[in-house]
Amino acid sequence: MLDTINAEQCAKLLGCTEETVEELTRKGDLPGLKFGRSWVFVRADLLAYLAERARLEADERRSGRANAQQAAPNVRAIKPRRQQPPALPRPATA
Repeated sequence: MLDTINAEQCAKLLGCTEETVEELTRKGDLPGLKFGRSWVFVRADLLAYLAERARLEADERRSGRANAQQAAPNVRAIKPRRQQPPALPRPATA
């Protein structure tokens, strides 16, 4: 027997709103099925989706970090200096 959940339960599982779940499902990003007026999700499919997304994002972070280290391994970022305020005119002395 498959463990199915509705859009509200899916939103709680993913930590987002029900509207976000429905939008992602309509776009084809989340695996779900429109059954009547409701969306139905298989919990195992959602967990597999989360695991795959987590792996992809971790790979992107790793490759971004590796590219940054290869480009400039020993160079620190330069902070912009604050501009000096313009000199104020001196009052005329009598």
